[in-house]
Amino acid sequence: MSYSEIFEIYSKLKDVLIQKKQAIIKKNLDELNTTDEMTIELSEQIKKFDLANIQNSFTDEQKKELKALGQEIKTIQENNEILIKHSLGVINNILSGILNIVQQENSSYNSKGESCANSESLDISSITEEA
Repeated sequence: MSYSEIFEIYSKLKDVLIQKKQAIIKKNLDELNTTDEMTIELSEQIKKFDLANIQNSFTDEQKKELKALGQEIKTIQENNEILIKHSLGVINNILSGILNIVQQENSSYNSKGESCANSESLDISSITEEA
């Protein structure tokens, strides 16, 4: 493979990861799925590179450009991972809140589905003694 082909594929990967970042921010699951599929395809193409042998034919300037592009890709991917972890944390907190509300409501009823709060509030000593 030529340098321009390799650089083009890495550039596409960078663009796809930027699109993925925007999809995460927008919470667009369809676009996120599409970018994941594109990332997998590009990764498969990159796996086919024999960079150890190819890099010997690159100039120092080309090696620097590829290294800089690789660093950009790494930074974008790390940012995407942080965004995803944050999103999962937010979702976890929302679900925990919902489960806490449901658990509190569930404890207000007995096994027959009757409200426990009303029967306990009527348990006044003077009423039960007269009955």
